[in-house]
Amino acid sequence: MRNSLATHSVSPQADARPWAPVISLGVLVVFGLALRLLVWHWHEQYPLGGDEREYFEQALTWLQGKGYHELPLMRPPLYTVFLAVIFQLFDSQVQRVRLVQAFISTATIPLVWFWARDLLGREHARAALVTAGIAALCFTFAANAAELLTETLFVAGLTLVFSLLLRSASAPATAAGRAWVWAALAGLAVGALSLIRSVALPLVPLGALWLLVQHKQLRDKLPIRVSKSSARRSLCFVLGALLVVLPWTTRNYVLYATPIVIDTTGAENLWLDNDPAGREAVKRQLYALGDDRGLRQKLSMREGLAAITADPSRFAAKAWAETKKFMALEYFDDLRARRAIWVSPLEVWMRLLLGDGIWLLVLVGGLAGLWLGPHDWAKLLLVPWVLYVFLTGLLFHVELRYRLPLYPALLPYAGWTLVGLTRLLRRKTQTFPRRWPRLLGATLSIGGALLVMLLHRAYPAEALILARKHLHLAAAHRASVSDPATTKSARRAAETALQLDPRSALARVELGRHANEGQADEWWRAAIEILPAHPYAHLLLGNSLRQGGQLDEAREELRFETHSLEDLQRWSLHLFRRAAEGRVDIGDGLDLGMITGFYPAANGTRWTRGTAEVHKLTPGAVLSVRARSPRPPEAAPAVVRVLANGLPIGTLHVGAEWQTFRVALPEQLKLAAEPLTIRLEASTFRPRDFDRSSGDNRSLGIEIDWIATNEQSAAP
Repeated sequence: MRNSLATHSVSPQADARPWAPVISLGVLVVFGLALRLLVWHWHEQYPLGGDEREYFEQALTWLQGKGYHELPLMRPPLYTVFLAVIFQLFDSQVQRVRLVQAFISTATIPLVWFWARDLLGREHARAALVTAGIAALCFTFAANAAELLTETLFVAGLTLVFSLLLRSASAPATAAGRAWVWAALAGLAVGALSLIRSVALPLVPLGALWLLVQHKQLRDKLPIRVSKSSARRSLCFVLGALLVVLPWTTRNYVLYATPIVIDTTGAENLWLDNDPAGREAVKRQLYALGDDRGLRQKLSMREGLAAITADPSRFAAKAWAETKKFMALEYFDDLRARRAIWVSPLEVWMRLLLGDGIWLLVLVGGLAGLWLGPHDWAKLLLVPWVLYVFLTGLLFHVELRYRLPLYPALLPYAGWTLVGLTRLLRRKTQTFPRRWPRLLGATLSIGGALLVMLLHRAYPAEALILARKHLHLAAAHRASVSDPATTKSARRAAETALQLDPRSALARVELGRHANEGQADEWWRAAIEILPAHPYAHLLLGNSLRQGGQLDEAREELRFETHSLEDLQRWSLHLFRRAAEGRVDIGDGLDLGMITGFYPAANGTRWTRGTAEVHKLTPGAVLSVRARSPRPPEAAPAVVRVLANGLPIGTLHVGAEWQTFRVALPEQLKLAAEPLTIRLEASTFRPRDFDRSSGDNRSLGIEIDWIATNEQSAAP
C-alpha cells in the first residue's frame, strides 16, 4: 500500500551512515532531558496538589508499615507501589520523586522512536526521528513528569504496549514462538498499565481482537480472517494481562465481597460527573457509605445511569461543553484563568509554543496521518483507542491531562505528516494521494476539531489583543518613574493596555507607577480589587504606606512577598524608591527594597541563602551584623565571607547563639559617595540532610536579625 504524502526509498548515503539515526536520537534525548530538568527545577517550590498529596500520603503510610489504605475515591494500586519504591530507594523528598519521573519521561523518547519506526516502516525513518523530536520537545510531557500523578508512567507504558502488540502482529509465521512472547509481554504490560490507571483495561479486549484478525496479507488488503497463529497470539496476550490483574481482582472480592476488577473510579465518576447535584454533594453521599466499596460501586452505576437517562438534553449539553474543553489549548487557558500566578517569561513561551503548539501539531498531524498515512491494519487498533479516550472524556469530565493517552497513538502519524508536508514544500509539487474520500475525511476531521477549539475560545483574536497589551505594558515598564520626559508616554501606553484588557491588574500597576502625586495608591488598590492575590500591587502599595509612616498597614501589604515564585526581593530592589539607611532590620516586615538572597521572614529574622546582599546602606566606619547559625553538630560550621561594594572586608565564624559581629570598613568606603552593598557568602547546610523527619530542605546560610554601618545604629 503506497498512500503516503510522499514516498522515498532508503538512499545509499543513509546506508553508509548506519549510526546516524542513533546519533540523532541521542541528541534528541539530551534535549529532552534538558527540558525536563529545567521544568523539574522550576517546580521545586510547587506544593503538592490534591491528588498528588493523596498518592504521596498513601505511599508513605504503606511504607511506614501501617498497611495499604484505599484513597477516598478508590484508585489502582501500582502508582502507589511505584512511589513507595522510590521513597525506599531515594527518600520521600518530593523533588527526588519528580526527578525520577523526569528520567522516565526522557526514556519515553526512544520508546516513541522504536514505536514510530516499527509502525511507519523503515522507509519512513526520518518520520520516526521527527516523532521522537516532537516527544522530546513536548512541554506537556515535561510538566506532567514534575507532578506526582500517573500520567508519566502511563504514557511510557502505553507506548510500550503498542510497540509490543505491533511486534507480535508483525512477526513472520516462521517466528511463531517469538510472536507469542511479544504478545505475552504486551499482555503483562497492559495488565500493569491497568493497575496504574484502569482506563487502560479496555485495551485487553481491543488488543486481543486486533491480534486475532492479523495475518500476513493484512498489510496489503483487509479481509478479516482468523488463523491458529493469530489465535495463539491473542490468547497469550489475554493470559498475560489476566496474570497481572486477577490477583488484585481476587483481593478486592475477598475484601469487599463484590466483583471489583481494579477500582471503582469509573462507576463513581459516572455518578459524580453526571448528577445535577454536583460532585461535592455526591461525594458526601459516597463518603457516608464508608469503606463499603461494593455498595458504592453499585449505587454509583445505578445513580449515574439514572442521571443521564432522566435528562438526556442536560447530558448532551454537558457532553458538548466537555468536547470543547477536550480540544482546548491547555496552557493558554490556564494562563488566562490564573492570572495571579506568576510564571517566568521563558516558561510562558515554552508553555505556549512547546505545550499548546505541540498539541496542535499532534492533533492536526495525527488526524491527517490516521486518514492518509500508511498501514491501515495498525489503525484498526489505534482509531478505536483514540475514539475511546475521547468519548470517556465526554461521559465523565475533561482534565486536559486525561488526553495524554492520545499522544502515543497520534504522535507517529503527526511525525509522518510533518515530514510529508516539508517534502511537498521543498519540491513545490502536489503528491497527495489520489484518494479523495480520505482527503475529504481528513479535511472534515481537522476542520471540525479546529472549529470546536475556536468555539471554546476565540484564540486568534484574544492572542492578538494580548500581544498588543503586553507590548504596551513593556513600554510602560521600561520607562523610568524619575524621568519626566518618559512619564507621559508611559502613562499613555498603560492606558492603552487597560483599554485592550479592562480587567488588567498589570495595567493598573503601571498606571500607579507613573501616576501623578497622590494618585498611585488608588491605582494599586484598584489592581488589588481586580486580582487580590497578585503581589505586585500589594508590594508597591506597602512601600508607599511605609514611606508615609503607616508601618503596620505597610507590613500587611509587604507580606505578599511570599505569594509568588518570582524573586520579589530583586523585583522590589529595582522598583522601590528607598533612600540609603544606616541600619536595616532584617525580617521586620519592612526590609523589602533593601535585600536580596534571603528566605522569607520568620519570627522577625531571615535566613540567608548561599549568597545574600543588603543594599543601600550609608557609608560608615564599621559594619555590624547580628547573626547566628544553629546547625546540627555533624554540619559544617558557618563561615561567612563579607564583601562591601565587591571588596572583601572580612570573614565571620558564626555560631549557634546570637552574636554581634563588627568589621571595619576600608578607608575608601567610609566616605564613599554611593550607598554600600554588603554581600554575605556563607557555607550552607540542609536540615533534611541531618534529620529525615524534617520538611525543611532549604540550603541555609546564617540567620540575621539586623545589619548596620555605624556604631550608633548598630547599638542593640
